[in-house]
Amino acid sequence: ARSATSGSSGSTASYRGRFEFAGDRYGLTAEHLLVGEHFDPQVGYVRRTDFRRSLAAARFSPRPAKNDRVRKFTFLGGLDYITDAAVTTLQNRAIEGTFQTDFQNSDQLVLDYSRDYERLPADFVIAPGVVVPAGGYNYQTFRTSYLLGQQRRMSGRVAVARGTFYEGTRTEASYSGRLAIAPQFAVEPNISLNWVGLPFGDFTAKLLGSRFVVTPNPRLVVSSLVQLNASSHTLGSSVRLRWEYRPGSDLFVVYSDGRNTLPAPGSPGLQNRTFAIKGTRLLRF
Repeated sequence: ARSATSGSSGSTASYRGRFEFAGDRYGLTAEHLLVGEHFDPQVGYVRRTDFRRSLAAARFSPRPAKNDRVRKFTFLGGLDYITDAAVTTLQNRAIEGTFQTDFQNSDQLVLDYSRDYERLPADFVIAPGVVVPAGGYNYQTFRTSYLLGQQRRMSGRVAVARGTFYEGTRTEASYSGRLAIAPQFAVEPNISLNWVGLPFGDFTAKLLGSRFVVTPNPRLVVSSLVQLNASSHTLGSSVRLRWEYRPGSDLFVVYSDGRNTLPAPGSPGLQNRTFAIKGTRLLRF
């Protein structure tokens, strides 16, 4: 693709090439993407310009014969390399290795190691009172996660991680899943805890949330989301109704609001509120 904008000069092109082989036992992916510095389609879908990205990944997935517990092993390695369009400055680099075990009962055990480089072009506030200076940073992360199969009454993913982070350390624990209380009612909790220690300051990031899903019948779904971000002192909530009043045609009714949880008289202070109605109709000719 190429854009033509009055007053702009330099690289106005963008292109992407990708090769992918996705066999059951072997997999291979290679990709190259360029977005020029002055590529400007003016329709809102380009969030970043002046970069070149090269990606490569290889996978080996053997299935052990006559194993009553293990369905498949997966070994995956990949490299993601991002520079500016002129290839003069390294912006991001990620090297990742993953070992995954798929069990016969649909559970999964994943061991993951990643080594990253990130260049910060400017200082940024990572937490209240903690500023990470501009510069280049190398860090690495070890992560272990276990996925409970969806056929269980309680399913989801439990993960723990530990590694370096912006010349400091980070420890992470998280859970996201689904608890089927009844055939028409389920709760989907989400918990993410991060303990970060940096030379520029220490902080703890806590994100707690839950989605409630009610399905009175196959054509009607009511879901509600409540999410608390303790670090930014915000509480968000929403309720959505989706009614498929005829096949392929839907009516949506959505209410959401955001609140500040800092100590204040009465309930948490309201920051924003929205109410929306959307309808679709499928026309067949």
